[in-house]
Amino acid sequence: MNANNTIILEGAISILSALESEYSKILKIIIKRGVSNRNTQRILSAASAKKIKTEFFSSDEMQKLTQKYSTGNTHGGIIALAEKRKFLSPRELLTKSPKTIAIIEGIEDPYNLGYAARALYTQGTDALILPERDFGFSESIIEKASTGTFAKMPVAVFNSKTDLTELLKSENFTIYCIDKKVPANSKAKHSSIFSVKFADKTVFIIGGEKRGISKDFLNSADEIVSIPYAKKFPHSLAAQTAATIVSYEIHRQRSK
Repeated sequence: MNANNTIILEGAISILSALESEYSKILKIIIKRGVSNRNTQRILSAASAKKIKTEFFSSDEMQKLTQKYSTGNTHGGIIALAEKRKFLSPRELLTKSPKTIAIIEGIEDPYNLGYAARALYTQGTDALILPERDFGFSESIIEKASTGTFAKMPVAVFNSKTDLTELLKSENFTIYCIDKKVPANSKAKHSSIFSVKFADKTVFIIGGEKRGISKDFLNSADEIVSIPYAKKFPHSLAAQTAATIVSYEIHRQRSK
């Protein structure tokens, strides 16, 4: 296996989601002999339709494979080799006509990014934009933590924050930064999430709990939105928690 361009997906949920996704390409599926259920039948049927090779391993062969690539023991006897995802550019993403986009910067833990993706997808956020980086084998962890939703969501990566925000504003998106503090000399409106009315074309930006949102993004914001606490607490919420709250509120407003 070429580690430069291949990842391992574990478990039926991740593999089924990848099979249904236009953003993932599975190269081979490996099933432990004796594992047979509704999910394996769905996987075999989808793999056959897409002419994806399927192999059956003994318990010993499966154990050697999982030990070699440190995949753990929660795959349920089903593993897929897949190409690393080719992420979109922000301009390519906009051809999908998204109405709600989340930008997350500062999440280093792949589990937390997966949990955030799950919340965003289930609450109707159309797309996700992340800082460009090599996700490496963490991509398989993201897929598993997101219960397959990361594979289904259009995801773009960016290099320049200025170029990104200029592009989004040229497409008439309103940019909201989710932050407790308003920078000095900021011209952005400041609202509580209890009172903000999200625009039809919304981009909301969430930072990591350690470094928060970068100044470039804060300075480009049309509105800075805080999430009030019920009790005194000096620290930020985890990014995946903020993503859940904001995406739910946008879903609540639009469901009316």
